[in-house]
Amino acid sequence: MEHVLRCNALKCRKELGERALVTTCSHIFCVDCAARLGLTGPRHEHRNSCPACGSHLTSPDDAVISNLNPSEDYKTSVLSGLSPNIIMECASRALSFWAYQATQEVVYQEHLSKALTEKYSSLNVHLDKVINEANLEITNLQNKLTGKFLSFSLPTASDSLRRKNDELAQAYKEKNRKLLQIQELYDKLKRKAMLGQIQDAAEDAIDSTLHGQSVGETQFDGGSQNTLAYQDTGSPYGQHHSAPYEQQRMPAGYHNQTTRQHYSTSWPRTVGAQCE
Repeated sequence: MEHVLRCNALKCRKELGERALVTTCSHIFCVDCAARLGLTGPRHEHRNSCPACGSHLTSPDDAVISNLNPSEDYKTSVLSGLSPNIIMECASRALSFWAYQATQEVVYQEHLSKALTEKYSSLNVHLDKVINEANLEITNLQNKLTGKFLSFSLPTASDSLRRKNDELAQAYKEKNRKLLQIQELYDKLKRKAMLGQIQDAAEDAIDSTLHGQSVGETQFDGGSQNTLAYQDTGSPYGQHHSAPYEQQRMPAGYHNQTTRQHYSTSWPRTVGAQCE
């Protein structure tokens, strides 16, 4: 199951479609939130900081609108003309961005699962209390029925007790139904979090494989390629030339990310995000 990118604004968190704003601090926002948060201004000097981690986005390329569903022509030309080492570096950073997003989604789901578990425990305690009170009331009513002061209104009292008993039984069934719903939701979130962890491990394995291929190609090309590899790592990616052989072998999913990895960034606290 492919991981779905979501807007990193905690009050939004909607699934991203065709276009989104990507930052160099490995965060992504929908176009509406990017405009609302002041990340798409005409002058980058007046651009606001990243709302997720607070990083300053003063460079023109620190926050760019990216097409998440690029055309075939764009895939062909976006990295054309770059050396294999630069292409692999771009792909590695894009994979790191993807792995970071998957990890943060797992952390968010774990927090949500913990909150639901605590709510489930609270409801369980409350349900036990209601059951005990109901049993106590039933016992008291039964004692009244078997008491020595039975009056002429016994049938009426019996009907009233029967109605109360039915109401208590109905309330008990409703609490049980809510308890089962919460348990089912908890199980679904737990399975989703486990799938996210498995996918994160798979992304790490892909990153390691691509890194090994990059080292092998560098040793095979010799010293002439090494001198050209990192002359201009900040050059733009979108140059319109025909695709080299190394570009055509790369998976399509690696061509549309141009972010830099920052390991010092941290995901904000997400406490209470599900209720907003």
